[in-house]
Formats: sequence, C-alpha cells, structure tokens
Amino acid sequence: MNFLNHICILQTSFVSRTLKHSIQNFVFLLLYYFCYGVTSISAQNQALKSYTKNSGLPSLHINNTTQDSTGYVWLSSTNGLIRFDGNKFTTFTVKDGLISNNTNVVTTKGNSIFIGTNKGFSIKNHQGFTNFEGDNINCIVTTKNYTFLGTNKGIVRVREDYLSPLRTNFQIDLNRVNDILFDGNFYWVATNKALWKIDKLLNPTILKRIDIANYTSLLIHKKTIIATTYNNGIKLITTDEIKTLTTSIHKIIDITKINTQFWIVSEDEGIEVLDSNFNFVKNINKYNTLSTNKITNVFQDNEKNTWISTKDKGVYFIKSDKSVQKKPTISFEKIEVVFTPLDSININNYNKTLQLPADKNHISFYYKTININNSNTLEYRYKLNNKTSPWSTKSTIDLAYLSPGNYTFSTQSRVGKIESEPINFRFFIDTPIYRKDWFIWSSIGLICLILTLIIWLYIRRIQNKNKVKVAKLELENHLISLEQKALQLQMNPHFIFNVLNGIKALGNSGKSAELNATISKFSTLLRGILHNSRQEEISLAEEITTLKNYIELEQQMNSNTFEYSITTNLTIDTEEILIPPMLIQPFVENSIKHGIPSVENGKIEINFSSKNNLLHCEIVDNGVGIQQSKKFKKVSSHKSVALKVTQERIQNLSKKSTFSISELYNKRKIPGTKVSFKIPLKTDF
Repeated sequence: MNFLNHICILQTSFVSRTLKHSIQNFVFLLLYYFCYGVTSISAQNQALKSYTKNSGLPSLHINNTTQDSTGYVWLSSTNGLIRFDGNKFTTFTVKDGLISNNTNVVTTKGNSIFIGTNKGFSIKNHQGFTNFEGDNINCIVTTKNYTFLGTNKGIVRVREDYLSPLRTNFQIDLNRVNDILFDGNFYWVATNKALWKIDKLLNPTILKRIDIANYTSLLIHKKTIIATTYNNGIKLITTDEIKTLTTSIHKIIDITKINTQFWIVSEDEGIEVLDSNFNFVKNINKYNTLSTNKITNVFQDNEKNTWISTKDKGVYFIKSDKSVQKKPTISFEKIEVVFTPLDSININNYNKTLQLPADKNHISFYYKTININNSNTLEYRYKLNNKTSPWSTKSTIDLAYLSPGNYTFSTQSRVGKIESEPINFRFFIDTPIYRKDWFIWSSIGLICLILTLIIWLYIRRIQNKNKVKVAKLELENHLISLEQKALQLQMNPHFIFNVLNGIKALGNSGKSAELNATISKFSTLLRGILHNSRQEEISLAEEITTLKNYIELEQQMNSNTFEYSITTNLTIDTEEILIPPMLIQPFVENSIKHGIPSVENGKIEINFSSKNNLLHCEIVDNGVGIQQSKKFKKVSSHKSVALKVTQERIQNLSKKSTFSISELYNKRKIPGTKVSFKIPLKTDF
C-alpha cells in the first residue's frame, strides 16, 4: 500500500512538472506569435487606409472596382456609380442618367465605362449615359467587336439599341452566369451549376461542360484556367484536366492576381492569399487587418495599390510598398468649342487639324492626370503655339476671342520634378469672310460698280429731267403756238366782212334800233375775243357768252335760218369752271358754214356735262354730215386748219382728253354730225 502510494506520488510529480513545462512553452509561443502579429498588423496598418461615408463614399456596400485609361478609379455600389481621382469621390446616379443606382460590376473599354446593374446595362462616355433595360448583370466581357453580359438568365449581347439574349444551351440560358473569360481561343462560362467551354458565343459549334459545381470566378494564368467555386475549393484546368485545391475559406466569390500572389475572396470569411505555386501565404480578415469579413472584390490599380471592396465597411486601400515613381500621363477629358463639347471625335487620338469657322473662336480645354499616391502634388501647364503658361494646379483653360490662324495647344503635368509627355491638339480658325482678300477685292469692285451705276443713274436722271423739261417747254410752246393759231383762225374775215356789210345795210335802211343792237353784239363779241386772247383760261360762262354773241350774229347775217341751244348738266357753277378760250367756236362755225346750210330748219345743240372729274362737250347739228359736206364745200384751208388746230389743242391738254367727230344715222339716213370731246374738269377754287 505504501509502495503504491509512493508510485502515485512520483507519477503526480512527473505529470505536474511536464504540464508546467508545456504551459511555459505554450505561453512563450503565444507571446511570440502575438508580438509577430502585432508587428505585422502595425506594418500593414501603416499602408492601409479605409474610405467610408466620412470620406465621401455614398454607400458602404461596394461591389466592384476598376480603373480607366486616364487613371480614375471607378467603384460600383448600391447607391450609384462612384469615381475617385485621388482626392474626392464623384457619384453618378439615376438623376445623372444611370439606369439604376444598384450597380453590380464596372469595367472600361476605350473611353467608355460599362456598368452592369440590377435593372440592365449602362454605358457612360462624354455624351452621358446610354441605357439598356434588362436582367440583373453579374459580369461583363468585351472583345474587339462585341460586348457580352452574364445575367441571372444566361448570356446577352449588347446590340446597337437593345440587349439580345443568346441561345447556347438551356443549362446556360436558364441559369445564373457569374463570370465569362476569353482565353484567345475559347470562352469559359462559369454558372451556378457548372463550368463550360465554348468556341464562340454566337452560334457555337463546340460546347463542352467541364465540371459540375457553383463556379463563381475565372482567371487565366499562363496557360492555366483558375476557377473558383462557392464551396468546392479552387480548380486548376489545363487542357481540360482539373486539379482541385482546398482552401481554408469557403463561400468563395472572386479571385484576383495581385503582383505574384493570388487573392481568394470569401463572401463572409475574408481573404486567403496564395503564392505563385498556390501555397498558403496568409489570411486577411477582421482578426488581423480589416474590420469586416464581408469582402466583395479585390483590385490592383496601375500604381500597384490594392483596393478591397466590402459589403458594409466601404473600401480599403493598401498602398504599394514597391511603388516606383513613374512618369505621369495626361489626357484630355473634354474640349469645348463655344461651350459645346467635341463628342464626335476621340480627342486624345486626334491626329488631324480641327477646322473651325471664324465665329467659333472660343475654345475650352479640360485635361487631367490621375495619380492616386501623389494627387496633392500634381501641377499642370499648357502651351499655345509659342506661349507657355507657368505651372499651376489648374487643369482647365478657356481661350476666348482667338484670332484667325493655325494653333497647336499642348499641355503636360508633373509630380514633383517628374514631368509627363505633352499631349497636343491642333486646330485652325478660319479668317472672317470680311477679311479675306477675295472678299475685300470683290467688295471694292462691287462698290466701284455701285458708284458707277449711281453716277450713271444720276446723270441719266438729270438727262431725263432735262428731256422732260425740254419736252414740257416744247409742249408749252406748241400749245402757245396752237393758241395763237387758234386765235388767229377764230374770227373768219368773211364773217367780219358780212357783219360790217350788214351794219352798213341797216344804216342805209334807217333801222337804227336793229343797227344799234347789231353793233352792240358785234362790239361785245370783238371785246370778248380780244379779252380772251390775253388769257390762258377763261370761265365756261364767258365761253358760253361769247358763243351766244357769235351764233346770234351768224343767225342775223345768214340767209339760211337755224336754231341753236346751249344746255349745261353740271354740278359746279359755270363761273367756277375753267377752260382754254375759244375752244368750241371753230366747231360751231363749221356746222353753220358747212352742215346746216343744205337743210331746212337747221339746228345746232351745244351740251356741257361733267363726269368722273372730266368736262364733256357735244356739238350736234342736223346737217348733211361731215363726209357729204367735204364733197360740196369749196376748198378752204382756213376751216381745215382751224379744226385741226383746235383738235390738237384738246388732245394736248391732258392724257385723259379725248376727241371724236362722227355722223349720226337714222334709218340709214344721215341726220347730222356730232362733235364730242372731254377735257379735265378744272375749277378756280
């Protein structure tokens, strides 16, 4: 019993010493790894930076990250598309034209940004957004001629104005496509059911299912396809042979190559890092580096910095410890001509000279260099032909009121003392048309021609005025001559001789009363003719009084009896109407001498009327007619000249004046002659 007790005591002592030693070793190792971890974490935290809402992010849920050719970092989030230039975040949402704020994936092609959302696909360029409605977009792959999208229901192709679903295999078309990879010969399609190898997405001839699993992401390394599965590890595929790698994390959704390492992303277990031989290197999670395990994407920018996107903590930025200061690159973001962007050309690859009209002489240039690590030290300068600006932080310039000519605009940037290669843009502003030689000489010629024409027209106008004056003077002289002739021909010498013989006969016969009346009428007639000969115009009343005296003397001296009547149908008093003197007497005398002597009971009617501002006059007799009287009358140049002169006087009074002589007919007999004329109605008021 004592022996057994002694053995038990020895065993207890040995176990106690062994346990104590083990505990000491464990504590030592724990302290060692703790110190190593703290040191490692401290070193990592020196290069680690997080961006959250306090930094300007509109959302803490970041799905994907990429970088464009200018250097902007683009992030897709649940609250829009985000652009980062190293200093600030700019957000594009539905208000800016984006199809949906819930963006899943973003990539670039040329100067365009491709965005996959939960409601379809968007393309952003300098003109804005172009949207295509569709299903939830999970991945985007671009080739030289096509853009393909992986959706929750197969693959679609981006057409000119719509999304066209592709018909490949119902096991692809009806399932979720997580990723698409083109290796130069084949397309690899990762769905939630299997991994497929296809020769072409449009009308495929080779379509091979490689493996069955929930494949989430694809990567090509040398000639090996690296595919991640959600819960079945990593698959290495070489010539269709599959090798499986187990990982310490599950729910894998993405794989990215960072430098020479492969970063495996888990949905809620952080990141596992493998070396180039796929050996474990480390884990990155909330226990050692980050504050969350909900990772969505890992991305490395062109400055070798690493971006880690998360579901609930924004995005982490790990600055590269191997970054070497490279020469910065600069590019044109936008060029505006009179505030209108040049969207029809690739402004960064425009090798021609832009031709601009003279009125488009206001040009604005917007240029940018993105350097994430040195964004606060960027400076710019520009050169316009031979004029160079000083360095400044301003990345835009307005050139207004430029003179006509050829221009070369050049700009460059610098980080510290390292300068970028300059970029150039050539343009030509045309000379205003009014300053071109051909226009100036044409204008001078036209002005000379106009002056010559004006001078010629002026001279011609003066000549025409002189012609009018000469014609007027000639007409006035002609009228004066006609009036003189008319006055000379008014009183027939034979008539005067007859009147004087009649007076003599009355004196011899002792008829003193009749003698006195005749002398009185004759003297009144002579006084009227002499008075009228001195006047250019007389009243119609004076003309009628003279006619009455003349006709009554003719009645008294003529062996053939005849009657006469003078009627007026006027709206104006005869005292107020003016006419040329002795205008009617020659026609009355012609009727008395040649018309009515051949008929019994001769009669002469003189009618005056007015219409349309014209004075109408008619002398009607019941003689043999003018044609018959010409056959029987003796040759008398006096009367023919008197009638002709009077007719010319009437026609020369005005263009509206008319004159006519016609014979009257009654049952084929000629009962007389009608002389009618009309002249402008002129009054003395």
